[in-house]
Amino acid sequence: MPPPTTRLAVRLEQARAAVGHAGLDVLVVFGAANLAYLTGLRMSAGALALTRDRVFLVADGRYADAAATVAELPHTSVAALATGQSYEEGIVALAGSHGWETVGLEAAHVSVARMAAIRRAAGESPERRWVESEGVVEGLRVVKDPWEQGVLRDAGARLSAVAACILAKVSAGQTERQVAWTIEVALHAAGFERPAFETIVASGPLAARPHHRPTDRRLEKDELVLLDFGGVLDGYSVDLSRTIPLGTVDPASRRWLECVATAQDAAIEAAAPGRLPSAVDAAARRVLDGAGLGDHFVHGTGHGLGLEIHERPTIGPRGDAFGALQPGMAFTVEPGVYVPGRGGVRIEDDVLITATGAERLTFDS
Repeated sequence: MPPPTTRLAVRLEQARAAVGHAGLDVLVVFGAANLAYLTGLRMSAGALALTRDRVFLVADGRYADAAATVAELPHTSVAALATGQSYEEGIVALAGSHGWETVGLEAAHVSVARMAAIRRAAGESPERRWVESEGVVEGLRVVKDPWEQGVLRDAGARLSAVAACILAKVSAGQTERQVAWTIEVALHAAGFERPAFETIVASGPLAARPHHRPTDRRLEKDELVLLDFGGVLDGYSVDLSRTIPLGTVDPASRRWLECVATAQDAAIEAAAPGRLPSAVDAAARRVLDGAGLGDHFVHGTGHGLGLEIHERPTIGPRGDAFGALQPGMAFTVEPGVYVPGRGGVRIEDDVLITATGAERLTFDS
C-alpha cells in the first residue's frame, strides 16, 4: 500500500523547502529509497528534480502510467524521456531548458560512471555547476510520519509473531539453511513482501560471526543458535534477533545471554527524546564492560529503520553527527557478545521514539 497522496504532498513541500535551505537551484534525486519516499513509486530507474517551486519526475516509458498519478500532486509534473534518451541526458536537457545554474546531485547515489555520463551530456557549459549534496532527503526520512509509524507498528507485530512461531520449531539436527528457509517461508505467510536481508542462522561456534551466512552445519544439542531476520511491509523494513539455547548450555554461554539481555534493557531505557545516540550505545556498553565482555561487543548498538534496512540514526559511539533523538525516529537496539571459536549472542528489537521514551515495536510473544 503506498502512502496517501496527502502525505506525499507534505513530503514534497518539505523537500522543496530543504532544497532552498541547501542553497541549490535544483536537487536531482536518484536514490531509489528517496524516490519512493517522495513519490510512493518503487522504480528500478528514475529521477526527481526538485526546485524551490516545482517538482519534475523524470521517467521512461515503463513508468508512464505510474508517473501520471504522481503528476496529480501539487506543483508536480512529468518529464518523460524520449525513446533512446538516457536519464543523464534527460536531466541535462531539463537543466538547460529551465536555466538551472547550481544543480545538486546526491553524492551517496551518483556513481563515478553516472557523473561522467552527466558531464558528457552537458558538454561545455561553464554557467552550470554540478555539486555534491549530502542527506537532503535522508534528513526528512529520519523522523517517521504517522503513516510510517503505523506501518512499522504493524510490521513489528507481524515479525514478533513470526519469531514466536519459529523459535518453538528450532531443534537439533536441522541445518542452518533449513532453519533459514523455514523463517523466510514464515515471513511470506505473515504478509511480508520479502525478507529485509539475507536471513542469519548461526549455530554453536559459528555464532561468533555477527553476519554469518547459513551453511549445511547441523544444529547440535546444548549449544546456542543465533537467528537474525527481518521483513519488508509496504516498503518498510523491520529487523529482529534472538539467541536460543538448544538444551542446557554451559555457564559461560548462559552468562552471555543474561548480560546481553541486561545491556539491551539499559539501552532501551536510555532511549528518549533529546538523548544523543551515543548515550544509548554507551548504556549498553557500560553493562558489557562491567561484565568483562566489552571487548566482545564489536559493532554499534543499533541502526535506523525505514525504507532501507540501515538508515539514520546510527546508534553508536559516532552516531551524534545528526543530533539528538526525536519523536518519530525508529531504530534497532541490538547489543551482542561474540567469542571467536566458542559462540556468540545477539538480542535485537526495534523501537520507536515517542514523546516520553521508546516504544517497543518488536517483542516476545
